[in-house]
Formats: sequence, structure tokens, C-alpha cells
Amino acid sequence: MPKKISIAYHIVADPSEENEVTVYEVEEARKFVTKSVRVSFPYGTNGELEVTIKRGIKQIAPYRGAYQGDAEVIEDEFIEDISSGERVIIRYKNNNETQVREAYVLIRGELE
Repeated sequence: MPKKISIAYHIVADPSEENEVTVYEVEEARKFVTKSVRVSFPYGTNGELEVTIKRGIKQIAPYRGAYQGDAEVIEDEFIEDISSGERVIIRYKNNNETQVREAYVLIRGELE
């Protein structure tokens, strides 16, 4: 029986920072099936922080582009099978050269 799980991560991006963070590695003999991602951008982010979700080196959400916003929450459904040993990665880029930008990411799915 699949087990529902969620993976939460708080991004704090320094000025001009671009980084990738592994937030989950699928356990042996299991499969993680994503269902949705929720990205919350606080007021004042000004659309300057780009966020994407990757499976290894492949971008899986959004399909093209990046999540960006200001004082809003983006809820996006996507189905992706992530196999045993593969990594779920959050990639982010702060396009502001002088100020820190933040976002809150919640990835939901089922562990089979």
C-alpha cells in the first residue's frame, strides 16, 4: 500500500546565489511518485527568485521555465515516477544582486 509523504524545504538564497539542494533520495526497492508541488513566495520577493524541481539532472517541474512570484502560492500538480536511488533536487536562482530572497517548497507524493 502506498504511503503518502511530503518533503518540505525553506529556500534562503543570498544575493545572486544559484544552487541545487538534494531534498530526498528514494530508498532501496521503493519508488516515489510525485503528485504536486507547492511553492510559497513571501511578499517582497518581486519575482526575482526562480525555483525548479529536478529528478537527477532532468527538470520535472515546471515542465518549462521556473516558478516565480511575489506574495503568492503556486500549487502545481505533476506526476513523475522517481526510482530507487534517484534524487529529488530543488534548484533555485536569486536574480537580485543585493538582497536575500526566500521561498517555501512542499513536494507531495506517494512512496510505493
